[in-house]
Amino acid sequence: MTKETIMIIGAAQEHCLGINVAHRMGMRVFVTDGNPRSPGFALAEAFSVASTYDPKATLDAAKNYIENGGRIDGVMTLAADVPYTVAYVAEHLGLAGIGLETALNASEKIRMKECFLQRSLPMPLFREVANEEHLMQVADEFGLPIVVKPVDSRGARGVQLIRERTLLPAAYSNARQYSPTDRVMIEEYLPGPQLSTEGFMLDGEAYVPAIFDRNYEYLDRFAPFVVENGGEMPSLYEPRIRDEINSVMKQAALALGMETGVIKGDLVVSQGQVKVIEIAARLSGGFFGTVATPASCGVDLVRTNIEVSLGRSVDPHQLDHKYERAAAIRFAFPESGRVIHVDGLSEILQDESCCYAHVFVNEGDVIPTITNHPGRPAVVVADGDTREDAVINANRLINSLCWQIEQI
Repeated sequence: MTKETIMIIGAAQEHCLGINVAHRMGMRVFVTDGNPRSPGFALAEAFSVASTYDPKATLDAAKNYIENGGRIDGVMTLAADVPYTVAYVAEHLGLAGIGLETALNASEKIRMKECFLQRSLPMPLFREVANEEHLMQVADEFGLPIVVKPVDSRGARGVQLIRERTLLPAAYSNARQYSPTDRVMIEEYLPGPQLSTEGFMLDGEAYVPAIFDRNYEYLDRFAPFVVENGGEMPSLYEPRIRDEINSVMKQAALALGMETGVIKGDLVVSQGQVKVIEIAARLSGGFFGTVATPASCGVDLVRTNIEVSLGRSVDPHQLDHKYERAAAIRFAFPESGRVIHVDGLSEILQDESCCYAHVFVNEGDVIPTITNHPGRPAVVVADGDTREDAVINANRLINSLCWQIEQI
């Protein structure tokens, strides 16, 4: 019998980790990506060039693969916010999926938040704005600081924390350029620790094994843009708010129409209450779900993601912690310019505390001024006996990279 085949939409560096998990499960892998130089193409048994944001082109690639003798038993993504493309392929091929309506709810932020409103979920105030003048009016109503963002983008592209009214017109333009539909929204800024969660809905119940404290130590450096410098697990707040997080994530997923599927949460603890900023119908990017979670607690979220995508019944106990360690993620933020050389990666990979490390740029590439998450040029994931140990290890390793940059 031909091996089961999982289709993974996306073939970038983090998708390679999903390909490796599928291979360890004894499966074949078919991947699609719009970048013809995607590293996942070299790992998968078959691939096709198709933009992850183009549902029809991706479906055509899948059909062509099947017509040429392949089989597809499930379709998924990870670390790519393309739930509609995944759902579109699943719907047309008769595969397990969250459905097109739920995928739309999870893709467009205004639509998402209106779903949350219907369930009275705790969240920041929000409003779509039609133009700069409207933005100024709503900002005066909400009060500064506020968050300005595209309605339908990803990777923190165009997301800005605005503290001065004079910056609002530029913020509108910056956000709009990252929206495929030219739509902009604002959110109330809620002070407090921000959390990233990883988990699943299984038959209407939420299971959230991973809660990370997000690191925003560089807000002033990159202002007004909101650029995260990784995070760490276990969360300082986990014992006190785990049940509350499970409840909020369950209600948020059900509000979108999801009974079974991946749920990734962006949450904030504000005034003693867990509030939902957004949720995503996929594992997060930034190596939270793919590397840091199994390093910290032994839960293989990628394997569960594959099983759910195949329509298999999943035992919730496989999401129970197998052990308790700590993991921290840190990114590199060198000066902008042309990369001449980067030293130190091989030594980092040999360090006993290193769980994963990668430099995303090559010699000759230009590192622009970093304004969003895809612009971060290198990452390290480190573990430790305690979260303090993990943070020390991650900072030590990422700082050991030696960047030779030519100013341009």
